[in-house]
Amino acid sequence: MTKVVDQAGWNDRKRVTATDGRRLAYIDSGEGEMPLFLLHGYTDSSRSWSLIEPHLAGHRLVMPDLPGHGLSTAMPLATLEAFADDIVRLADVLGIERFAVIGHSMGAMTALVLAARHGVRVTALASLCGSLQPGLLAETTLGAEIRALVDPIDSQSPFLREWHRCAQPVDADFMAWIAREAATMPAAVWQALYAMIEATDLRRAAERIDAPVLLLAGDEDALFDEPHRAALRTAFPQAATEILAGHSHNPHWESPALVAAALAGFLAAQPL
Repeated sequence: MTKVVDQAGWNDRKRVTATDGRRLAYIDSGEGEMPLFLLHGYTDSSRSWSLIEPHLAGHRLVMPDLPGHGLSTAMPLATLEAFADDIVRLADVLGIERFAVIGHSMGAMTALVLAARHGVRVTALASLCGSLQPGLLAETTLGAEIRALVDPIDSQSPFLREWHRCAQPVDADFMAWIAREAATMPAAVWQALYAMIEATDLRRAAERIDAPVLLLAGDEDALFDEPHRAALRTAFPQAATEILAGHSHNPHWESPALVAAALAGFLAAQPL
């Protein structure tokens, strides 16, 4: 039987280190020959990986709260490059020389920058619902709502329900925690990170990546849809690719065992 993760106790498991004068929180869990860093998406936290964690037994998992998320301090001027450098600093603190990385959404963009910027450290890269050039929500209702957010944010608002909408049923307790944490994030941080993502163009960075790549996505992803998936396939023609039918922007919430199996199979095929 798969272990059920205690959502109420998730933050109690976190450790904290200082990076560039800021607090960076993370969970370091399990054991394995090649550590795996798991980078969450925009407005989430390391909790985003809590449902998949029990399905990745046999791997050492390092799950940070990216800057401005969870228990980690926000950056004065956030960039994906600075996010990636934070991950390398954390790896150094933990004595980890080389590691694999999976990122979801904004975390996938961070993972891509990490592999381009610190390629000697990255053994394998998995992108879950990622994008090279988001143009995320510029002309959508959600985008307008993000730009108009003011504090306090209501964790049960129609906006957050739509923001976290999934195509498959997801554990209700987990979703409640995810919504509460997103609502705790100040509106100014939502908007600063949104602007960062909107300005992102990773097409040149992708050209510098030598690590093996896995592209995972849901076919009902309304944020990073087929044009985004096609751009990634073009950038990484040798990548392993798996499109999950009936899944949205959060397949690791909807079907954690399925995503874990695809990831574990990909990692097992890579040399140590």
